[in-house]
Amino acid sequence: MEAANAIALLRDLHDEASGLPHSASSAEFSSWDHRTRSVLAGALGEEHHITAEFVSMSWTPGIYMSGDREAFPSAFRAAMPRALGLFDAAIFELEHLSAMAASDTAGFDPELWEHVGGDALAEEWGKVASQTSIFTEDRIRKWAGRSPEEVGEKLMTAVFGDRGEYRLGLTDGEKQGWHRLAMGISMALRNADAHRIQSRADHKRYAMGVLGASSLLLTQMRFEHGNRFQDISPAGPESSTDSNAGGSGEPDWKA
Repeated sequence: MEAANAIALLRDLHDEASGLPHSASSAEFSSWDHRTRSVLAGALGEEHHITAEFVSMSWTPGIYMSGDREAFPSAFRAAMPRALGLFDAAIFELEHLSAMAASDTAGFDPELWEHVGGDALAEEWGKVASQTSIFTEDRIRKWAGRSPEEVGEKLMTAVFGDRGEYRLGLTDGEKQGWHRLAMGISMALRNADAHRIQSRADHKRYAMGVLGASSLLLTQMRFEHGNRFQDISPAGPESSTDSNAGGSGEPDWKA
C-alpha cells in the first residue's frame, strides 16, 4: 500500500472514531476496527509493533459488576485515546518512511528497490533478504539471456566466469573479484534466505547488507553491459519465487 494512500485512510479513520457508538459490539465499531487493521497491516505489516499493539487492544472491561451499565462504555472510552495515539504514531511512521524511501531509492538499483522497497518499509527483513537474492539472480539470468535451468554457481560462472560474456572489471583480479562476489550472493545469501527462515537480532542490518551487495552487482552490470542486455522486460512473478529448476526446495550448492 502506498504511504500517501495509507496516511489519508488513517486520517479518515481517526476522524471517524469520534462518532462511533461507545460499544465494541456495535456494527459501526466492528467495521471501523477491521478497516483499521487492514490499513495498518497493509501499510506497516502485520508484525510491525504499531499494528500488533492495535490488534491486541481490549475495548471491554476485564472485571465488572453485574448490572453496571457504565462498565462497557467506560472501558471503550478509556481505550480510544490509546487507539488514536497509535493512529498518530502510524502516520508519523509512514511520513518518516516515505522520506527515507525517497532517499533510499537513489542509493539502490532502482528496479531492485521497486521490487523489495515495500517489504523494507514494512520492516519485513526476511522478505527483503530472500526477495533481493531471488530477484538479483533472475535479473542476471534474463539480462545475459541464459536458460531458466541455470541457477546458482552454474549461472554465475556462465555469466561472470573465465569464459563469461558479461565479465566485470578491467584487470584479471577485478574480474575474479566480481565473479566471486556474484558467487557469494548466489551461494551464501540466496541459498540461505530462499530456503529457510532466519531468526536473528540483527536481521535489518543483515537484510540491508544483502540489498547493498546485490544492488552493487546489478549496478556494475548495468554500467558495463547495459547496452547489450538480452531481456530487459519488467520483473515478472517468477522473480518472486524460488526458481530452482528441480523444485525440491533444497539448496542449489552445485547447480
